[in-house]
Amino acid sequence: MKHTLKNWSLGFGEAWLCLGLALRDARHAGLWWRSALWCTVVVGLWIALYIGYGKFFLELAGRLAMVSVAGLLGLGLMDGIGSVTTGAPTISQMGNIAGSLGGVAKSLLSIGQFVMALLALAGFFYVLVFIVGAISTARLPLRWLFLARAKEVVARRYPQWQLSPEAAAAGSKPSWFKRILLVFSLLIPVWAMLVVVATLLAWNVWFIYGAAADGVLDADQQKRLCQAQRPAIYCLGLLLCLTMLVPVLNLLLPALLCLSVCHLQRRGWVALRR
Repeated sequence: MKHTLKNWSLGFGEAWLCLGLALRDARHAGLWWRSALWCTVVVGLWIALYIGYGKFFLELAGRLAMVSVAGLLGLGLMDGIGSVTTGAPTISQMGNIAGSLGGVAKSLLSIGQFVMALLALAGFFYVLVFIVGAISTARLPLRWLFLARAKEVVARRYPQWQLSPEAAAAGSKPSWFKRILLVFSLLIPVWAMLVVVATLLAWNVWFIYGAAADGVLDADQQKRLCQAQRPAIYCLGLLLCLTMLVPVLNLLLPALLCLSVCHLQRRGWVALRR
């Protein structure tokens, strides 16, 4: 347990440092203005889509919310809509007006909670679809518009970072058993939610992680480095997600993503070879 906490604390520190190095290098090779211009175009495009096809996105959010509520009801994590009366009424219940009114109030409260949960989830999915769509669109030119320039900028900081034949011979093979076990673990409700959240956090980092090391590390070395940096990758994904909440700074997200991943890989490989 202590070893795991230490690895994650070191990973968070490494991710934080790499994000700071990315902020320092974002001013080079025109990365900052390309990133700001592209993010502005993407956000404007999705705002126009939401204005032009608002009804479609509202219906999509509503259907996703209904599916989510149905899932919560099926798992027993949410109470269903109660009925006004339960079972055959007795003489004392028929004569007890206060009890009847209490049952009606309880039923109405249950319906109100159900509707509020449905509206809250619909609003959540309405915003989530916008965010995921904008991020997915912003990712499209990452490799040819930002990553190539980021690799050139970061390469100046690590002139001795190159392929090691000795390390290539010691590459590790992919563990199919772990992958199959991960798929079956998605059947566990709470664990599945944690896996999905973690995957979404590191989604953008994984997208360019392999491309950032192309031409320097082979496939086995990339897998080895990825396994060693797994905590740092998730922490970097979390920090980048938090960066999206900071005005103005979030316009630099594509540049920060590419630069921080390049820094993370190079620092990790240097440490791995020591």
